[in-house]
Amino acid sequence: MEANVPFKFCTPSSWFSRRVSIDLIGVGGTGSEILASLARIDHAIRELGHSGLKIKAWDGDKVERPNIGRQAFYPADLGHNKAIVTIQRINYLFGLDWVAVPAMFDVDRGNGNSDLVITCVDVAQFRADLAKSKVYSYSKTLWLDTGNGSHTGQVILGTLGRVNDKDMKLPTVFDFYPELDGMQDDNTPSCSMEEALQNQDLPINRAIANVAMQLVWSLLRHGGINHQGAFIDIRKGIQTPINIIG
Repeated sequence: MEANVPFKFCTPSSWFSRRVSIDLIGVGGTGSEILASLARIDHAIRELGHSGLKIKAWDGDKVERPNIGRQAFYPADLGHNKAIVTIQRINYLFGLDWVAVPAMFDVDRGNGNSDLVITCVDVAQFRADLAKSKVYSYSKTLWLDTGNGSHTGQVILGTLGRVNDKDMKLPTVFDFYPELDGMQDDNTPSCSMEEALQNQDLPINRAIANVAMQLVWSLLRHGGINHQGAFIDIRKGIQTPINIIG
């Protein structure tokens, strides 16, 4: 760890004494990019003497043709589960033991001992259910949520569970947007690359993943953060940080 600057939010000390346990939920457009970024972070911090990351990736979907190129998948991946094919590739390339779960994450059966949960899903109600899950009620799990539209998006790091008086609780995406509870989504899958690119600009998932990567990197390398995410508009070239209040 390199710590030269005082931070408004400091990394939990346990993150530096053992492998950091992360549940990555959703290995689609943003999730597949984030998973590749986590592999690079893991390699870098191991080279610096850290124990590394312990990842469990969740996704019940299979790779379809509109996913190729737009997400971090290749023609040979067609028909294979997104979590399995991505984790297998990373484990082979980096010699890791990360785990893939070819199923949708159940918020009522999650791991309250996880250090970090990263959500890369496009279902508003899932976020609300996760925020209200009793599994995490008394945990110290951090929650890094990502979301995007056609060319805009946000990344928000918050505290999923409750904390004691001496620890800072970062507001979550659900604290920012309580209207997620009960919100209806239009998640009709794209049938072609043309339709997919009409719904989302090609660089948006990578842009979102880069913000998420910077937050995780700063927590692990520098020992803390002064902002808990950002709002992004890639067409306007704007990235607005979400500063930590307090």
